[in-house]
Amino acid sequence: MGRRIALVGGTGNQGPPLAVRWAISGNEIWIGSRSAEKAMKVAGEINMILKGLGSPSKVSYGLNREVVRMAEIVVLTIPFEGLSSTIEDIREGLRAGTIMVSPVVPCKFDGEPQLIRLDKGSVAETVAEMLPGMRVVAALHTVSSKRLERYSTPVEGDVVVCGDDDQAKKVVMSLVEEIPNLRALDGGGLENAHMMEEITVLLIKIGRIIKKRDLGIKIE
Repeated sequence: MGRRIALVGGTGNQGPPLAVRWAISGNEIWIGSRSAEKAMKVAGEINMILKGLGSPSKVSYGLNREVVRMAEIVVLTIPFEGLSSTIEDIREGLRAGTIMVSPVVPCKFDGEPQLIRLDKGSVAETVAEMLPGMRVVAALHTVSSKRLERYSTPVEGDVVVCGDDDQAKKVVMSLVEEIPNLRALDGGGLENAHMMEEITVLLIKIGRIIKKRDLGIKIE
């Protein structure tokens, strides 16, 4: 049975390919944005991709604060600098116990990507502090949007999933593995999320050096 997933900030690089992948596997997807017009435009583009891939699925759209009302799982596909304002925007629409997935990386680009050190240790822990009552899970940091949008090709790689709520973590791990050839690995509690956030910044740095923008990880 499919799940209702809202992609907050789903009009950026990461949201659309995740929407396509999860819609194909039978989930109900909502694309959120600060702009209703942009959400409508991107949802239309995603639906054209789904049609081209032979899928009968269609995604829906709305403002960020609207789509979270529809969802049992909310994925924060936003840049770090938009975190605080986005959380404030969606806070009232969230239902207690919603699974919040954070692939957000504390990174700024000042010529080169720079890791931002956080008082709480990780973005995921910051989200958990800002939204008590939500079931926060850290995941999908190291999955390149470039790989995700190659829809005819399986996405090889591993996704480390961290969280303090075991059931929520299992749900997110199952969603990860709905994407062909991705493997979800249990990374323990949310206190470990900072390691995945930090290694993602390193992957971005390495990718720039070797001119390969779709690096991921594989643990063997």
